[in-house]
Amino acid sequence: MEKLMRKLKELFLKLLNTSIVKYGLVGVINTLITAIIMFTLMNLFSVSLRLSNLIGYAAGFINSFILNKNWTFKAGNSSTLHQFLKFTGVFAVCFLLQHYLVLLLVEKLLVDKNISALIGMVFYTVVSYIINKIFTFKK
Repeated sequence: MEKLMRKLKELFLKLLNTSIVKYGLVGVINTLITAIIMFTLMNLFSVSLRLSNLIGYAAGFINSFILNKNWTFKAGNSSTLHQFLKFTGVFAVCFLLQHYLVLLLVEKLLVDKNISALIGMVFYTVVSYIINKIFTFKK
């Protein structure tokens, strides 16, 4: 039993050390930051969906760059400014895509704003991982 537990621990540590798992964990943290800020602004302070969305994603963006550069992709030795500009470009494209998806869901398809925001978050996370992996933090 001890040998099995040791093997499982080794497998878990190997899996935890892969970029996709790390990106997923960073994504969970970013999603929580984004959601807490966005839903708090919308539902407790009556801030508009658009502004709440923007502020939430901006906070998640800052956290995401720091954690992904230094932990997920271990790109600490590369030019921070160069990567930040690329990361910002990827963020802008992905943010606009998810933002208009959320607006489409809410304003045209009449989906609840909270559900629409969650759909937008999932969409953003998947698309941004792919682009950041092959473009921003490529080795």
